[in-house]
Amino acid sequence: MPATPENLYKAHVKNLRAVDTALERMLRELNGSLARCDDTTSDALLKTTMLLLGAWAEDRLRKMLFEPNGFSPADRLQITSAGSQIEIWKAALERGFRKRYQIPSANLSQMLPFTPRARYAALLSIINDDLRPIVEVRNKLAHGQWVRPLNSENDDYSPTHTQQINGENAHSVKCKHRLLEYLSQIIHDLAVGVGAFERDFDEHYLNLEHAKREITSRSYPQWLEAMRAKYQRGRLRRAL
Repeated sequence: MPATPENLYKAHVKNLRAVDTALERMLRELNGSLARCDDTTSDALLKTTMLLLGAWAEDRLRKMLFEPNGFSPADRLQITSAGSQIEIWKAALERGFRKRYQIPSANLSQMLPFTPRARYAALLSIINDDLRPIVEVRNKLAHGQWVRPLNSENDDYSPTHTQQINGENAHSVKCKHRLLEYLSQIIHDLAVGVGAFERDFDEHYLNLEHAKREITSRSYPQWLEAMRAKYQRGRLRRAL
């Protein structure tokens, strides 16, 4: 007999909590290895952290789909049948807007008022531009493609995914985790209702944009240098 929606929700909560703890600990260990200039360990920990970030995104999505007072069983069935994880995120977003603004089937881009239409387009862009690479990198790493990821046909190297993996660092992963937290909270508010979506959207989206800007606006070499200098100062104090 399948588990009840209530029990599935509890399972997703526990899974998300466990992955969140693992991600937090892994980031801490990653920063420590970077401060010690342990490049081999930091490379392994970074890729493991990227893998966990993708797992966190999936767990957060599953939890969102079973939130009490959120999506109905029919909604969940329609959303999860969308296909890939990215398509499921997009379907959850679309279904949330349809539910919130009572538009069962008409074209959202034509029927939504201007402000919700702009919000829908902005969130869809975040899913396509920021969430998609996280999910794709997670899939490559989960299949053991840590150094030379392959294309979807597995018959050649993938320069795009190689660049995505090589472009990550401890600072960018931490910022992307924050970005996903705010994206998830916005869609949660949309699905559950009770006015939180409109009330808190600007604050959540401002924080999301700030996390996104920090990925590129802050120099990673300078961030790394400051962390290593702090580590050396700590060693000196302990020695004295």
